[in-house]
Amino acid sequence: MSALLLAILVANSYIHTYYSTQIRETNLAGKQPDLDSLLALMPVQEPTYEQQAENQKEEEAEAKPLNLHPFDPNTISKTDWLAMGLPEKVFNSFEKYRKKGGTIRKAADIRKLYNLDPETAEKMVEFIVIDSARFARPKFAFSDKKPAFEKKVKVLFDLNQADTTQLMGVYGIGRGIANRIVRHRNGLGGFLHKNDVYDVFGLDSAVVEELFTKAYLPENPQISKLNLNTATEEDLARNPYIRRGLAKIIIRYRTQHGDFKQVEDLLQIKIIQPETVKKVKPYLDL
Repeated sequence: MSALLLAILVANSYIHTYYSTQIRETNLAGKQPDLDSLLALMPVQEPTYEQQAENQKEEEAEAKPLNLHPFDPNTISKTDWLAMGLPEKVFNSFEKYRKKGGTIRKAADIRKLYNLDPETAEKMVEFIVIDSARFARPKFAFSDKKPAFEKKVKVLFDLNQADTTQLMGVYGIGRGIANRIVRHRNGLGGFLHKNDVYDVFGLDSAVVEELFTKAYLPENPQISKLNLNTATEEDLARNPYIRRGLAKIIIRYRTQHGDFKQVEDLLQIKIIQPETVKKVKPYLDL
């Protein structure tokens, strides 16, 4: 009797397991087409209206042909900028720079604008006209008449004679920048032109303008020129327009070919660019 009861229980458990499995597989098989249909009906996420408008705006800006004409980058309006087919995002970043006092002093500086592709920059260079009068040092008018009240006379210092303490008295110039100005000046043998001050690494153009409200350069600065035929590698390397790499090459070329006849002979060294020779020429002698 016990054996029969045990056999019935085992058989019942087996039958229950078998039918449960069949029912579960049947239910899943029946629902698979429904699942596939639901997946097929799910919408593909499309870009928002704002994203589509922005993408279209960028595509139109890229496709818009350039219509360049002479312009001053320091005064041009956004309307005129866009009318020439130039990218809006470049103007927006440039405008922030202008509001902080930044200026474009020479046409080649347009290549430094953020997000401006090199090909467009090259096309713009020949159309740039900069009003140099805005950078001129103000002239002081003197009169024989005694003023009604005494004005405090602003005393300017000679930039070629200034030490770091005087330079640090200018707003925006700390000890590090002051040392760079002095090192750059001494490497050249003295500043000849105001434009050379802009080449000091890390010196903002707005700070240069502030500097020249307290400093000046004589009309004919007396500088110490470097003799190209007798200078050592160390002498040449101190010049910020030559530095260590070119100094080695110049010395090697001079050793192989003899003394230079003129500064322009540096162009015989293929690695030296004409722009470099133009910058360094006023500071070299033979």
